[in-house]
Amino acid sequence: MKRIASLLLALLCLISALSAVTEGVPTGENIRKVTLTCTGDALLGASESVRKKGADTYSYDAYIEKNGYAWPFAGLYDMFSRDDITFVNLENVLADEIKGGFSKSRLVFRGPSDYAKILTEGSVEVVNLANNHTENYGTEGMDKTVAALEAEGIGYSGTTFGLNAYYIHEIGDIKVGFVGLYPRFNAKDRRKNQALAQASFDACKAAGCQVIVASIHCGGEYQKKHADMQEKYEKLCKSMGAHLVIGNHPHVPQGIHVADGVTCLYSIGNFTFGGNVGSADKTDLQHFNQALGSYVAQFDLYFDGTEYLGHQLTIWPIHISGTAPENNYQPVLVSGEDAERVMKVIQNDCGKLKLNPYVDGQGAVQDFVAWNK
Repeated sequence: MKRIASLLLALLCLISALSAVTEGVPTGENIRKVTLTCTGDALLGASESVRKKGADTYSYDAYIEKNGYAWPFAGLYDMFSRDDITFVNLENVLADEIKGGFSKSRLVFRGPSDYAKILTEGSVEVVNLANNHTENYGTEGMDKTVAALEAEGIGYSGTTFGLNAYYIHEIGDIKVGFVGLYPRFNAKDRRKNQALAQASFDACKAAGCQVIVASIHCGGEYQKKHADMQEKYEKLCKSMGAHLVIGNHPHVPQGIHVADGVTCLYSIGNFTFGGNVGSADKTDLQHFNQALGSYVAQFDLYFDGTEYLGHQLTIWPIHISGTAPENNYQPVLVSGEDAERVMKVIQNDCGKLKLNPYVDGQGAVQDFVAWNK
């Protein structure tokens, strides 16, 4: 009897959850939906030291050489190919050669210019470049990265060293703008970057973007809780006109905040990530294990004609590698207890926000968030 009662209770909870996620979702013949999928940090390459030591065994380059450009995104290709926009935080330089010097730090990352084809093969339309690794090789590295992306028709956005770019993606007469902001520690540079970011927001508004997606790249690496700086830049982006705020840099999932019609993801975590090889040394293995559980965020954006009405988020828990403790650089969807563990990590940093549960085959569909006009 107790088991039957428990099953009935679980069934009632599931029915209640399914009912809750349809409440408020716009319907009608004029309603249109645009699906935007966002991933965490994608590092398509490796450090110079790893490339030299592990070129034939465990490096990102070795896996691409063996499996081809489509390998890293193959596990989620069906999802990415069916959406309208796939948006990735690209955290490395794309260049075959760098004439100038670069930092001796092991945290300097590069992939060949043809690795831009990984994005094309993965059905990625837009990348964020406002982060601390696209400037690892100075202006030369940034210029070559932009050239590699343009050669593949990949849109890019971000205000960072040597770059001030916004991107507008059009789906018919609906325009979605992308702006990226990488906070600076130097007060003068920080003010300059914020002014440039504001100009990008203004340009997106002037072009008629109904939705603007802002990327922020800050927070403590491998920290379970988001930091004050992330909240500060969330508020800054909202004041500039953001409808969604997508956070990266901590390399692990963090919480979600919803207010004033805007959803902020403080950190999605990692995606296909060549920075943690998971077999080179104990430090990489530790970071790989910490970052293994992550998620993909999928937003359904709703419009009445061309008027933005709001959005609904679905959380899809993933592992950033199909194997462990090695990193095979191919993220895969997870279910059951693995998915629940990811959801628990996110929930523990959500404050008063109670997330809707994960359901196998459906993801964790959250409540509709109406735009606060």
